[in-house]
Amino acid sequence: MQRSLLIGFLCLFLVLVWRCSGDVPQNIVLDSSLPYLNLHDTVSYVGMETCRACHANKFETFQHTGMGLSFDVATHSKSAARFDKHTVVYDSINQFYYHPFWRNDSLFIQEYRVEKGDTTHQFTQYIRYIIGSGQHTNSHIYEENGYLYQAPITFYTQKGIWDLAPGFGSGFSSRFQRIIGQECMSCHNGKSNFVSESENKFLKVAHGIDCERCHGAGGEHIRRKLAGEVIDTALHTDYSIVNPRRLPSRDYQMSVCQRCHLQGIAVLKKETDDFYTFRPGRLLSDVMDVYLPEYDGNQTQFIMASQAHRLTKSQCYQKSEMNCWTCHNPHVSVRQTPAEHFNATCQKCHQQKTCSLSEQQRQKQNKNNCYACHLPPSPSIDIPHVTVHDHYIRRPIPEREKKKVEKFIGLVAANNPHPSALSRAQGYLHYFESYTSGKNKNLLDSAQYYLNAATQKYAPHQLLDATIHLYYLQENYEKIIATINKIAPQNVQKAWTAYRIGEAFWQQKNIAQAESFFARANQLLPLQSDFQNKLAACYMANSQWQKAEQLLNQLLKETPKHVSALTNLGFVYVNIGNLSRAEQYYQKALALDPDYTAALMNYAALLLLQQDKAKARQLLGKVLQKQPNNDQAKAILLQLNR
Repeated sequence: MQRSLLIGFLCLFLVLVWRCSGDVPQNIVLDSSLPYLNLHDTVSYVGMETCRACHANKFETFQHTGMGLSFDVATHSKSAARFDKHTVVYDSINQFYYHPFWRNDSLFIQEYRVEKGDTTHQFTQYIRYIIGSGQHTNSHIYEENGYLYQAPITFYTQKGIWDLAPGFGSGFSSRFQRIIGQECMSCHNGKSNFVSESENKFLKVAHGIDCERCHGAGGEHIRRKLAGEVIDTALHTDYSIVNPRRLPSRDYQMSVCQRCHLQGIAVLKKETDDFYTFRPGRLLSDVMDVYLPEYDGNQTQFIMASQAHRLTKSQCYQKSEMNCWTCHNPHVSVRQTPAEHFNATCQKCHQQKTCSLSEQQRQKQNKNNCYACHLPPSPSIDIPHVTVHDHYIRRPIPEREKKKVEKFIGLVAANNPHPSALSRAQGYLHYFESYTSGKNKNLLDSAQYYLNAATQKYAPHQLLDATIHLYYLQENYEKIIATINKIAPQNVQKAWTAYRIGEAFWQQKNIAQAESFFARANQLLPLQSDFQNKLAACYMANSQWQKAEQLLNQLLKETPKHVSALTNLGFVYVNIGNLSRAEQYYQKALALDPDYTAALMNYAALLLLQQDKAKARQLLGKVLQKQPNNDQAKAILLQLNR
């Protein structure tokens, strides 16, 4: 508090007694063609409470925007959801019920299953964070040793209902195992302390998008203000921090908004470290290419958070210098912005007399608001139960035209008109994985086409990661092995590439080579639990039980709810003769996932060793309920019945 008061007093006092020009000091080496001092990655983030000392008014209004409310600890005041004892979501395909509830001030989600009137499975998870402002949704995040995961249900505010979280429907629920990684957090939250050796571990998590997401790191700005530097920003530019309005061109200005309102498939540039590399004052295209699906016809289908791209399709944008804050004040909530503000913005260029509707019709149909017709509320293709204003500004589509089927025609790099062929190939690979559930194989043909085109510019080693990724998605393990030829594991620089090569050897029963590449994947990303688990499986295949036990215990210390690792550790204990301990781990695995086939099969085998045939039959029956064509389970049951 004393520090905040000191900063505020200094800012006020110095503004009154001293002014200087906005010239860039000569003693700092800049890391950009632009002269902003906070673009260098050595400039620290200070947090928005520090900004509050001098910018209290903007701080207070920003707290109520969608950005300010984007992420926080799960509390009664943060949640927009309704709760009662009858609030239940049912996953009819996986046959789980979900019930959200408060226990005092703590939020929980309970998963359970009912069979023939009895509760046969029950698991309760404490929820640490709520993600989403509540304007459209509240989703729920739990934390385990710093690792973040999304819970399987979301509250959809506009309809006032609970349902499965986006992407969890149609049988694709990952239940409590969907990781929340750096890419998710870099848009949905402020700068957080990410552990780079992992995919989803954070030492410290911010509580909402803050000032520095749009203005850049504030450390140099604060240092200079405390040192006595004051700049009259009415006359000069303060180069110690980015003011997006003062960036030299619309491309730079729009890059600030596009970083999070251009949701799609983000392909990082080769020289880019991570998703936090972008800082306001840079071009987004210098850091990543963002691909979005394009449709023919009326082009009404879009991903929810793609407003910045939809705007660029509008003639209003193409024939003027407008940008996002032509209409939006990022420091003030849209919900607290009167409709007259948006109408007045439209009327700067368009007079009401040009509208085809009479004033009476306008009042009846859309309350005389321009955006009701020209930015109609529309559903998105990725988030159910939600509508957002489509920012593709245009004349309303006639009703007879709306029913025409729109077909996917390809991906477009929304922030870069000339992406490389390699980048395009990577875009199709990631889109296939993320948005089609592995169904649209034509996307892989497109990836192959652009990879072929990329051979004209890139050497084979530069295409290795994308090539291996393509063959992996095609399940063409022979081609993976042929492609790497004599490449040593230590020469593979991407963890996922090493893992995919290891998987190819694993599928071909070449355990020794699989182990060497899984070990390389672990070396590059040592806190990725699936990599550790697969390396442990290699040890198990070679009867190296002690090494497998050590690695699996290490894994479970970090991520204790890893079902496959629990099952594998149970198998290790069976093979070293500790049957009681093996049973404990099988039971732990099935308590988390009662349908996990490997745990059911292994536990049934253990029960047969213990001569408990009745319980073994029961577990094998569960396997066949979910997998009627499981030949191994059928063979064991047939033998038992004989």
